[in-house]
Order: sequence, then C-alpha cells, then structure tokens
Amino acid sequence: MNSLRRRLTRDVLAISAALLGGSLAALYFAARSELQEQFDAALRAKALAVGAVVGEDEGRTHLEAGADLLPGPVGAPPQDFYEAWDANGASLARSPSLGTADLPAFAGSLVQPGFWNLKLPNGQAGRAIGVSYPARPENGERGPRRPRSEIRLVVASSREDFDEELAALLGIAGACGVLLLGATLWTVPRVLRRGLAPLDRLGEQVAQIDADNLSARFPATGLPQELEPICGRLNALVARLEVSLARERQFSADLAHELRTPLAELRSLAECTLKWPETRDAATDRETLAIARQMETLVASMLSLARGEHGRLTARREPIAVDALAREVWQQFAARAEAHGLRAVLTLGPATAAADPTLLRSIFANLFDNAVDHAPAGAVIDLTVEAGPSGVTVRVANPADNLAPADLEKLFDRFWRKESARSDGQHSGLGLPLARMFATAMGWKLTAALDGERRLVFTLAGPADG
Repeated sequence: MNSLRRRLTRDVLAISAALLGGSLAALYFAARSELQEQFDAALRAKALAVGAVVGEDEGRTHLEAGADLLPGPVGAPPQDFYEAWDANGASLARSPSLGTADLPAFAGSLVQPGFWNLKLPNGQAGRAIGVSYPARPENGERGPRRPRSEIRLVVASSREDFDEELAALLGIAGACGVLLLGATLWTVPRVLRRGLAPLDRLGEQVAQIDADNLSARFPATGLPQELEPICGRLNALVARLEVSLARERQFSADLAHELRTPLAELRSLAECTLKWPETRDAATDRETLAIARQMETLVASMLSLARGEHGRLTARREPIAVDALAREVWQQFAARAEAHGLRAVLTLGPATAAADPTLLRSIFANLFDNAVDHAPAGAVIDLTVEAGPSGVTVRVANPADNLAPADLEKLFDRFWRKESARSDGQHSGLGLPLARMFATAMGWKLTAALDGERRLVFTLAGPADG
C-alpha cells in the first residue's frame, strides 16, 4: 500500500539516522584528532626533555649509566621509553626499562618530527616520536670549532590510557546515537500523525460528500497554509459538480416533460382507435406520424448533443459561400415570416469561409427558426453577412422585449424557454444548444447579446477560407 504517512516516516527516519550518524562520527573523529594532538604534544615535550640532557663530548654521552630520564610511578610498570644514537648508529643513551630490546631508529627533524604507532617491549600498544638534532658539547667548547655530529632520539609512550579514552568516547557516542535514534523513532511517527491530522480530517469530509449533499463546502479558514489551495479547488470542483448534476436532473425532468405530451397523445389515439375502430380515418394516421416524427427529431437532437459533449461530433471543413447558403436557407422561412407579419432585411456581402456545409445549414436553420417564431408581429429581422480580415461574421437580429440580460446565457441551455409552461410541440428547446455545439465543432463561435434597441442579436463568427 502506497502510504504517504509511511513514506514520510521512512524518509524522515532515514534522513535523521544519516544526519545523526554523520554528526556523531564527525564529533568522534574531531575528538580523536584533538586527543591525538594532545598525546603527540606530550610526546614532543618528553623528547625535548630527553634531548636537552642527552649530548655528546668527544664520542661520550654525559648521561650517567642506568639513569632514567622518564621515570614512572613507583612500583608501576614503565610507560615511557627512549633511546638515542649517534651518527654512526652507536647507542648513546637508552631507557633502563627497555632491557635488551631496542626502539626503531626512525627520526625526523625538530621542526617536523616523525610520529608512528608501535608495539612496546612490554607488549603494550604505544606511540613514538623520532627527532634528530646536532650534538651539543658538554660544558661548552673552547678552541677551534669542529663539526658537530647528529644525534637521533626516539621516545615512546604507552597508548593504553589514550585508547581507553577513545573507547570511552566511542561508547558515549554510540550510546547517545542509540538513545537519539530511539527518541527519533518514537517521536517522528507521532509528530507526522499530528501534522497530517488536518489532511485526515479533510479526507473524512471528502468521503462524506455524495450526490445528495453537493451543497456542502470545505472550510476555507483555520487550515494549514498548504491545504488552503486544495480546499479552494475542492470547493470549486464540488460547485461544478453541483451545477452539472442540477443540469442533468433538470435535463431528465425536461426530457420526461417533453416526451410525456407526445406519448400521451399516441396513447390517446391508440385507445380511441381500439375503442371506436369504425371512426378511424386518415387524419388519425397523419397525426400519429407527426407525433412520431416529433419524437424522432427530439431523440436525434439529444443524440447529437450527447455526441458533441463527448467529443464525438466530427466536422469537415471546405470552402463555402456563406452569403449564398444563408440566402438559400432563409428562403425556407420567408413564407412563415410573411405569414407572421415579419419583414426581413438581408445584407449579404460576399463571404467565403471554411466550414461543414451540413452543420452550417443546421445553424442557420435554428437561428432563423428562432427569429421567426419569437419576433413580435410587424417586427423586422435583420440578417447580415460580412467578411473581414479576421474571418466571416453572420448576425441575426430581431426584437426581444421580453428578454433580460440574465437570460442570454440560458438561451443555450437545453429545454430552456422564457415561458416555462410553453410547449407547442414545435419547439423542444434544443435548437440553440445544437447550433452552438455545431459551431464549436467547426471551430466557429456563436454568441448572443441585447443591443441598445432591445434586439436579440446572434453573432456567428468563423475563420475565412484557407
């Protein structure tokens, strides 16, 4: 299971353990280096003390036989050893604690002495310093100067105390690391659980939202800063879902309303035919056919809308004389317009555009049908086609005193009518939604507006040919 909390816990613990281990290791090595420097400084001081005493005068050391320059505690095993050689490798002085053993005759200079680890004659681990310096004659020198020979001196000390301190330091560092790691293991999950609690509460609130309570909203305040944009987007999403579901519910109700009337008529005609078969005439069959065609048109329009909403409405593009097509489609409505007492003013300039002829014809038919059926008697319908640098523009305008600006966007809603009770069997409320969907499929744009003369103006804009 891909758990965010588990991943965060694992990552934080891994990073904490790495940082803790690195910090303790750095602290240990820094302390070890400091202790090593102190140990080497003590060795150097011992070497300087021994070197100040060990000298040579005509091949003889001034150190008395058996003297120990680095005596340890009485009764304790020796901890320090030294040995000095002349330039020829002859032993000038040595620690009595060496017995018959010898120290390695490695040496550096006084400025840069040599340091190394070794095993002492008593079997303990030790560390040594080696220096070389010119011999110093005892009691001064008189007469002609002669070349001064070089003395090599090695001083070694036991590392037991040093190693014990390092072991203790390592133990303390390890114990601190274990304690801190344990505290981290105990603390991090609880801190993350507390920090992610708002996210858990948000998840519970999301789980409680369903189709029956889409009006619920997530709190926009009192949340961590990181969750505020998420809640804002969730609220916007729920609002869109609420609107969409309300539209679908309204669509279902409108669809049931639209189908109820023709279905009731069909049932009535069928019952009358069965009850009084002798009264059946051709008018009954023609009425039945008209009702069936009305329902077929309604279903076809719904299918076209569904295809368009799911992106399955395809449109081909070819050059079309828009002015000629508009004039041709208007001729189909001219008689109806004259019967309603309407007058049409056509201003059709030459214009060619890339469009689907079938879809463009359907758009014109829906716009002209809307204008003829909703314009008041004696009104003027203006139809304009013009071409410009950016493309072709078609305008259909008619008086609409009963519309308000708030009604404009509803014109393209399915089954919407200004008079909701109106259902004459001729208008399903799908024409304008289909017209806009067809325009969108072709890459055109269909909008509606009210001008200063309270006229409803539909504007269809599309790209020029090519």
